[in-house]
Amino acid sequence: MFNPKQIKAFTFDTGGTVLDWHTGFKKGFEKLNFYEKNGFKSDDMANLFRKKSLKIVTSQGNNKELVNFDTAHRMALEQILNEKKIKLDKEDIKFLCYEVPANLKVWKDFLIPFEELRKKVLCVSFTLLSNRLVFLNSKVNKINWDLILSCETLEVYKPNINAYLKTAKMLQLNPEECVMVACHSFDLNAAKKAGFNTIFVKRNNEWGPNTKISIEGNYDMVIEDFNELKEIFD
Repeated sequence: MFNPKQIKAFTFDTGGTVLDWHTGFKKGFEKLNFYEKNGFKSDDMANLFRKKSLKIVTSQGNNKELVNFDTAHRMALEQILNEKKIKLDKEDIKFLCYEVPANLKVWKDFLIPFEELRKKVLCVSFTLLSNRLVFLNSKVNKINWDLILSCETLEVYKPNINAYLKTAKMLQLNPEECVMVACHSFDLNAAKKAGFNTIFVKRNNEWGPNTKISIEGNYDMVIEDFNELKEIFD
């Protein structure tokens, strides 16, 4: 466990950790009557869509030509449609790739502890999401970040260690003065290598009702929900 007195900033993964992407995408596919028209369950399509788009953004490494999450959503959906031989019109593609991910709901346990935490430390959205997505979702859910640092702005994508080092530098802090909060081990493991403190959040429904929590690392804290964050500075 880190010393709270040495912590100056909490950096939050946003898609999945703060925002319930699964329910949003599931409802998006349901609105298009995807199962009735194409025979694929909305739960399965939501997870496949997420996995493919996430892989696109996280596997960019040191690529010079980067794609943001909006483009990744479009690329992922095109792959799925081609693989499963499904046809969607342009408006439906736009709806799934641009409208649905811009209107996700925040997890219910987040906002109250978050506002309490903001009274004590800098709270930053450090996210793979595009600037457009994190701005719009924050506005919809009334999340008052002290700062938003999208990997799109940083021009380097997690889990590249340089994303974490660049974030600390932009905050004018040492990595050990920062805490990375996420529900994904790939994110926290990279943050730990960069010198960040780490908190794993168990998101039991991140991939739907059958989500299996996989903790693949040793972290400073493992919490059930955000209400436990309030106890850190008590």
